[in-house]
Amino acid sequence: MAMLEVQNISKSFGGLRAMSDVSLNIEKGEIVSVIGPNGAGKTTLFNLITGVYTPDTGDIKFEGKSIAGKKPNQIVDIGIARTFQNLRLFMNLTILENVLVSQHHKLNSNWLSAVLRTPGYRAQEKAMREYAVEKLAFFGPRLQSFRLHQPVYVLSYANRRRTEMARAMATGAKLLLLDEPSAGMNPKETREITQIIRRMRDQGGYTILLVEHKMNLVGEISDRVVVLDYGQKIAEGSYQDVVNDPKVIEAYLGKKAEDSEETEVQKAAKMDGRTI
Repeated sequence: MAMLEVQNISKSFGGLRAMSDVSLNIEKGEIVSVIGPNGAGKTTLFNLITGVYTPDTGDIKFEGKSIAGKKPNQIVDIGIARTFQNLRLFMNLTILENVLVSQHHKLNSNWLSAVLRTPGYRAQEKAMREYAVEKLAFFGPRLQSFRLHQPVYVLSYANRRRTEMARAMATGAKLLLLDEPSAGMNPKETREITQIIRRMRDQGGYTILLVEHKMNLVGEISDRVVVLDYGQKIAEGSYQDVVNDPKVIEAYLGKKAEDSEETEVQKAAKMDGRTI
């Protein structure tokens, strides 16, 4: 049984069909990338999985149980967390405080114990702090030591991205949905985040579904790639297979594959002077 099963989901907004009969499965321990031109439905897919939207038709199952129609906070409780294309951090809070916020649903206490700071409340708070620091350690010195107590507004855009990823990890999720995790990063930072995502799977035990536009990152870490265009799935398979698929090339260029010896999507698939 797949960890996540998306079964023939569709979603319309007025007369616009944003998602049309899309199906995909994510196995435990996989890294699966979703790619496609702007407006293809990638973020809509994430919103449907995480309860921001409810599918008009079809079903979404997590570990065998239907989650379609559940609220976002319920989705987090069962083990799915996400990052956003547009960062959603508390800019005046510190890195550590932003990550701690993601664990509020774990607190087994009431307002009185919080006000009185009872021994039980303090023990929970200490455990949450240690867990948050553990997740931040995945990102190395950029989010550790004195930086833990820096307000987010002083951070670079790349470190804000890292902070949001750490916050998603600290929810205790099993499945992470990463929406453009390398956005705003230079080539060196992109290589670092590529290694971190792989480590999140290999050492952290996370299953990962990501939306990404940087094809070198997609090619390096993806077990499978799913391609969307106009809300429909047009291809799925290995990275090599999809970047050479005529339907994918046409979706990116708006013309037939045979019209060009080497397309932009194939050029984007080059890494270290070679084609993957």
